[in-house]
Formats: sequence, C-alpha cells, structure tokens
Amino acid sequence: MSEMFHVLLIGSGGREYAFLRKLLESLDVKVTVAPGLSGMLYFLNEEQRSRVNLQSKVKATDIGALVQLATEIMPDLVVIGPEDPLIMGLADELQAAGFKVFGLTQYIAKLTEGSKWECKQIYKSYNFPTADAQIVEDPETGKSRLKNFKRSGQPIVLKCDEPALGKGVIVIPMDDPNYWEKLENYLEQMFDPQKPLGFQARRVLLESQFPVLCEWSAMSIVGANHFWLGMMPTKDHKLLFGKNTGGMGIVTPAPGFSIKDMHTRREKIDHIQAFFSTDYGREMRGIFYEGLNRMLGNEDYLVEVNCRGGDPETQGQLEFIEGAPLHEILLAAVEGRSEILQRVKVPENKVLVGVVMASKGYPGSYEKGKLISVPEKLPAPGIIFPSGLVLEDNKLYTAGGRVLMPVGEGETVSEARDHAYEIVKSIKHDGVLVCREDIGIAA
Repeated sequence: MSEMFHVLLIGSGGREYAFLRKLLESLDVKVTVAPGLSGMLYFLNEEQRSRVNLQSKVKATDIGALVQLATEIMPDLVVIGPEDPLIMGLADELQAAGFKVFGLTQYIAKLTEGSKWECKQIYKSYNFPTADAQIVEDPETGKSRLKNFKRSGQPIVLKCDEPALGKGVIVIPMDDPNYWEKLENYLEQMFDPQKPLGFQARRVLLESQFPVLCEWSAMSIVGANHFWLGMMPTKDHKLLFGKNTGGMGIVTPAPGFSIKDMHTRREKIDHIQAFFSTDYGREMRGIFYEGLNRMLGNEDYLVEVNCRGGDPETQGQLEFIEGAPLHEILLAAVEGRSEILQRVKVPENKVLVGVVMASKGYPGSYEKGKLISVPEKLPAPGIIFPSGLVLEDNKLYTAGGRVLMPVGEGETVSEARDHAYEIVKSIKHDGVLVCREDIGIAA
C-alpha cells in the first residue's frame, strides 16, 4: 500500500460526489475519479482538490478502459457508484485482475437491479412480504391483463423490469377518474421504441398497488463474512410536475424511522447475503438498497431492490457515518472484517433535508450549458452536492438533468427544511433550474 491510500471512484453524479467528499475527509486519501465531472472540483477546497485526479475521458461503462486505468494507477480500493458498470461486470473484471472492489458482482447486480421480476422471486422464496405481480413482454398482453385487474378492482403499478435511470415506475393516483385509461397509455409508451418516457422496456411488471404509501429507502453496506452496516433510513421524493424522476429530494432520517429500523431489517438482509454467498458462492461487497413500504402493523413490503446506493439518498446517508474513515469501512467490508463497526457512530438529533434542482424540462428534454452561480458562503448550515455541473474558467454550467442538491441541516425536519430552501434561494440561475417546493412538508 502506498503512503497515500488511493481510491479509484467510478461515476460522475451526486452520489459519486458524496463518496468523494466523504473519502477526502481523511487527509491520507487521494482519489482518482472516472469519469467525474469538473463541477465537482468547485465545491472542494484547494487542499482537497490537490488530492483529486479526474479522468474525464474514461467512461463509466468502458470496462476495458477502466481495467487499464486501474492497472496503470494501482489503487488500494475501487469504489463503483452507478448500476450500469456493475450490471456489465466491471467488479468481476477488476477482481479478476487482482483489485479490491467495493461494488456488487455482475450476477448479483443482474438478479437484484437487472430484473425486478427475478429479484421478487428471491424475496418470495423466503416468504418476505412483497406485492403480487405479473410480467408481460408486449403492450397487447399487458392491456389484456389490465382489463382483468380492472374487473377485480385491484389497482396496480407499472414497472419496467430492467434499469431505467430511476424513471421506470408509473404510479397513477387511485382516485384519478381516468385511472385505467392512463395506465393503458403509459403501458404503450413504456414499450415504445421512440422512448417517450426516456426508456424502452423489454418487459413490464403489473404489480399490485399498495393501499398505504409510507415508503422509505433502506441501504446497507454489505461485505464478506456477513459484514453489515445499516445506513440511516431516508425518504426519497420521486415526482416532479407529476412525472417520475430519479429522485427530487430527501429527508434523512425518514420521518418516523431511525437506525433501529435498519437493525430490525438485518435478519432479512442476512438471508439475502446467504442466498448469494452460500447458494452461489458469490459474496456481496457493496451497497444493497431496498425500497420499502411500511404497512399497517409496521410490516415492510418490498417495493424495489437496487445493486448500488440510491441517488439522492446516498448524499444524506453518508453524512451520518462517523467515528471511522469511510475508506477504512469500505475496505473492511471488502475484506470481511467487522471489528471496525465498533468504532462507527451514528449522530442523533440531526436531520438533513435535500432539494434537488434540475434543468428546466427534466425529466423530459432539457438544454445544457446554462450558467448558474452559487454563493461563496452558504446562507444556512448545509452542503451543496453537485450532480450535473461542469466548471469552465471558474464558472459553473449545467451538464445534466439533475444539476445539484442543496442540503440543509438542523435538529428537526422543519429547521433542516428551512435551511435547505434558504440555500436554494441563494443560487442564481435565471429560471433555468426547477425544484419541488414541498420537500419535507409532509414530514
């Protein structure tokens, strides 16, 4: 191991900036980010920037180039953020080349995030609560099944079986007078090769809709030898102007939840870890994400599973890990050393509320290259997490759908929310950015 602990971080969004920021808290860590975005650097101080190397020409999905990069720089640890390289087998290729990798292998990624249907079958095999569903491979079959659901009076949710950049779930309010007609229309759009929704589905799940919606994101750092570290429960907010997105804001901890809920969840996660390690000889080393719905009687039903950290949930959750450096925790997970968990602390009386600011037009078409400015000193306690920004001549320009997320900190949801929106208002953008005004209100 070199004098400085060297991390190769794969990805370029807000989730990856959260990892970068947390990793750099340790002065003996340097990070190479591939590809990263230059806007990340704007939010780091000069000393932190000196320990960051952006490899912007190496795409997160270019497996060969990433393995070559790793061979050239010889990192002590590789951290893979996005789902696509995991599903494409990047972790497997890097492990085969002798690198220590924090990121789930291809087989696990495909079964968890690569197919919602296959993942649901795993949960059902353990009798874990999850909604009933049917799967269809074309719109005509789907519309026929919809008629059956309509006759029975069972409301449903449409879900793209494969990854769809967080946009693959269609939920229509159950009191909508055109409920079934809208479902039919969306079903056709999901299969449409013109991708009016931003993706084309190969298969679609018709899943029973929950009567009670109290959703929360449960993320765990998992590793060899049943290493497990529960992260603070978080509430995500998916809709923007009635359309599904990758996520438009967070409240951490999720109202009504605490880290104790993660410890309650651990028994089920142990079964999932055993399923892959014992039955298939594949250890889980990475982040395991469960989207859950708390029903009456405090029973949690599975909504979705992801093979990586949620975005924007990761941005809030990493801020609740204290007591041990992040790189040491991730390396311990890869190596299966649980002793470090005794040092990890979770702060109490701390709440974070994050408000995603997106390019006007998102989640549909939008323009890039729009100038924005952020204050040198934030007007309230908090953090700004960039996700789609580039830096040119010390000026910031938009480069994605979700552009940045101001996060306010407080002792209550109300206080953290006030601080978050103070920061939002301090960002100058001439109307090129939009956001939700209600993040945290329901809490």
